Amino acid sequence: MIKRENRLKKNRHFQYIYRKGEVKQTRYMTIVYVRTHIKPFKVGFSVSKKVGNSVVRSKIKRQMTETFNLIQTLVNPNYNYVFIAKLGINTLPFLEIKKEMEKCLKKAKLING
Repeated sequence: MIKRENRLKKNRHFQYIYRKGEVKQTRYMTIVYVRTHIKPFKVGFSVSKKVGNSVVRSKIKRQMTETFNLIQTLVNPNYNYVFIAKLGINTLPFLEIKKEMEKCLKKAKLING
């Protein structure tokens, strides 16, 4: 479980990262990240209504959260992150979502290993 202090919750925090952050994309996922000097780092997940209804979007967010949970120790803690799911991610199995997230982080050079 991602700790409460590591979650992005407020819309203004998401908007700040969207405005000031850098973007890297893969086929099914986009990452927006911005350097932070405040510890601990924050992470948020976003799924568009284009992906599916509320049940599908919630499922995708839960899967993305759990995926981040598994690789959290490898991620650079000096950045805040927003992961955005793209159309078609709802057809992927859990392990493919994990690979997509790792690919996004590697593209941005934010993961060790």
